[in-house]
Amino acid sequence: MSVIYPNQFLWSGFVFAFLFLLTGVYAFNYSGKLNVYLLFLVAIILVVLGNLSQGNFDIAFLQPFYLKGRQYYADAINITDGTVWLRDFTKNLEHFQLHTRTHPPFVTLLHYWILNVSNLETLAISFFAIGCLSFFILYKILYHLGFEESRRKWMLLLFAVIPAVNIYLLVSIDSLVLTSTLIFLLGFARIFDQNKIDVWSFLFIFSGLLLTNLITFSGLFLFAFLGCFSFYFLLKGKWNFAWLSLMATVLFVLSFLLIYSTTTYNHLDTFLQASHSENPDGFRLFHQPFIYFVTRLEDIGEIFLFLSFGFLAVFFSKRSGTEVFENPKINILFFSAISALSAMLLTGAYGTGETARACLFLVPYFLILLKNIDSDQFRILFYLCLFQTFGMQMIGNFYW
Repeated sequence: MSVIYPNQFLWSGFVFAFLFLLTGVYAFNYSGKLNVYLLFLVAIILVVLGNLSQGNFDIAFLQPFYLKGRQYYADAINITDGTVWLRDFTKNLEHFQLHTRTHPPFVTLLHYWILNVSNLETLAISFFAIGCLSFFILYKILYHLGFEESRRKWMLLLFAVIPAVNIYLLVSIDSLVLTSTLIFLLGFARIFDQNKIDVWSFLFIFSGLLLTNLITFSGLFLFAFLGCFSFYFLLKGKWNFAWLSLMATVLFVLSFLLIYSTTTYNHLDTFLQASHSENPDGFRLFHQPFIYFVTRLEDIGEIFLFLSFGFLAVFFSKRSGTEVFENPKINILFFSAISALSAMLLTGAYGTGETARACLFLVPYFLILLKNIDSDQFRILFYLCLFQTFGMQMIGNFYW
């Protein structure tokens, strides 16, 4: 599960927590009167206030980087030459911190590059700024998927108060992954809106694919998504998405061949060594079957927990007004994502849990299901999410 440390008793934290609660209630009730740019700002403020419930700027923005000395930051501050470090990354893999050795080197290098020209505060704010781009991209996706303006505004606010997003958008690398995977999803939303594959849609898909895989091996999810998505249309006799997937994959391989030719960094070799480092005894089902099955349940349970109990109530409800599978195009996106994640879980991925953070990219695929639910049901869902996040941010720090 995500690691949780009980909060310190700080009056400032209580003040920020109640400001978070009041801001959420006010913004939702008056969203119709607020223009979308102001709502973007409110959504960002909700994330900031939710995390300042920890007590202060240092606890919310900085400690996730340096506390315990186990994060990428601990390795980044020891880099003296980024080029040499990248060249020798795979060779030195076992000497790095856990997170560094189970991710591509570009995450740690990003820390190094920012720290090289500035400081930890700038690093934290930079990560948060990149994560906040997800609000703008999500809004554009909702537009292309045919969401009405009022529902798009509500979705922005809901996105900001969902526990997984509110807790992990601030300074985790998974907020960067969320942004890059949303770029990928934007390409498909454009295609559905325009009923054609254009250059921009392809560029969004390829860019999201490349950027995501530069910073996390979970980027394999996007390849699995492409496979599931293309397979669905192949069953209908349509080859256009199969060709799109093939072109994106070829460009992806060429991109990493270019990186290899200029830096000698071998992405495939690093992935294989990182997999071995995390699972030294091989496929866990064969040597630890009980732990394999328990962690699969834990992974799924944590995703649902951090989506919120309110979302689960709507998702599994049979009541009128809570139908979430009414739109065929959205269903294709959702079930392709679920099939892709299921395939990853079957391989033993996410053996240590923490899927609320590591699978943050999955949240938008659940959210788009809310396109047609009744407004009263959506209102209840929002308030349940808001209060659950309020409680979770009050009780502890959720480090990764």
